[in-house]
Amino acid sequence: MKTRSIFLLFGLMILSFQVKSQSAASWEVPMIEVKYQESGGENTLLKVDPGFQYADLHYDGRVFRMFYNNSNGILKNARIVDQDSKLQVARGKGSYFWGNARFEFVGGEVFKLKRTRNRNGLEIIGPFGPVFIVENFGINPVKPLNEQDFLAHTFFVFDQIKATQKPPADVIYYAAPVTSFNNRK
Repeated sequence: MKTRSIFLLFGLMILSFQVKSQSAASWEVPMIEVKYQESGGENTLLKVDPGFQYADLHYDGRVFRMFYNNSNGILKNARIVDQDSKLQVARGKGSYFWGNARFEFVGGEVFKLKRTRNRNGLEIIGPFGPVFIVENFGINPVKPLNEQDFLAHTFFVFDQIKATQKPPADVIYYAAPVTSFNNRK
């Protein structure tokens, strides 16, 4: 009886350690980090997914997620979402070709954009001046004037990283097979 209770106690101890070790485990995807330095000395961090599907901006105690809806890299599918409240802060509308490209923010602000290209870069111009500049294939620093300007700038930094980089070989995408039902009678 005594040995049986010792084995039972020993078994329960092992089981409790095993349950605790499985529940305490947490993991995080390694992200590409882009650091911003504010004029006040604070650091703002943009973390980009290794597969370039989304980016998380840690700014002013909040986290914003930037992505293209359905991974379609055109401006009208651009989304910026506040991760804490799950509120869509801004979405892209229009196109550069027709001259009506813009970000529409949740407060009703419309942030009109114009894109000019040259051989070695591009420039995105917003309502307050340049939002994003690529010169000689490198991103030039731009001083944003307000939060909307900064969010738009950061989205274009993510877009430039997505356009110029290639996901590493260890990132695997799974796509479900597509079937056709044309042979039905």
